[in-house]
Amino acid sequence: MVTAYYPAIVERAGAGYSVFFPDLPGCTSAGATLQEAARAAEAALNGHLISIVEAGEALPDPSEMDDLERDPEIDEVARILVRGEYPGRSVDINVTTEE
Repeated sequence: MVTAYYPAIVERAGAGYSVFFPDLPGCTSAGATLQEAARAAEAALNGHLISIVEAGEALPDPSEMDDLERDPEIDEVARILVRGEYPGRSVDINVTTEE
């Protein structure tokens, strides 16, 4: 498995929180508490990364947290790094050794 950390933005959503990934449009999650939202974000990220890999598409590089601009229209609560894991590419190799 390959590990990558993607920045996510947590915002207020009604009585709970929603999370989105600026580098991965369509990858979102939510939770009633910040902890629930963070756990759900990891599950959403992993599923999203796997679907990209399985589709044969290239994964975007994670942005640096400091490079993300603030959107005044979002009721931002926090920025978090979320750990994602996805299967690496398999490579066939031949090995020869001395007897």
